[in-house]
Amino acid sequence: MTAAAPHTPPNQVEVTVTDARAVLPELIDTVIRDGGVVYLTRYGRRVGAVVPAEVAERFELWEDAYWSHRAAEVLQRDEPTVPWDQAVAELEAGDAGTGARA
Repeated sequence: MTAAAPHTPPNQVEVTVTDARAVLPELIDTVIRDGGVVYLTRYGRRVGAVVPAEVAERFELWEDAYWSHRAAEVLQRDEPTVPWDQAVAELEAGDAGTGARA
């Protein structure tokens, strides 16, 4: 595991994907124990992260709440909608927006 980069807060660690393969159990233990984040890097860019399960679960709840809110906003407008299958078919055919509304 590499030391945190100078710009990385103390509870966050950056590790190359190559190095992470060799120490994955230790990375998981670190995240569980310290509650921080281990960022996975490739060529110096962050490409993934290992986070405590509670963080991922909380993110999923926020995401669900966000999309539920967005869906409710659209339904409150009382505007015509397009069934999912029709929207996909139109997009695949390259004629999105030209079909009849349901």
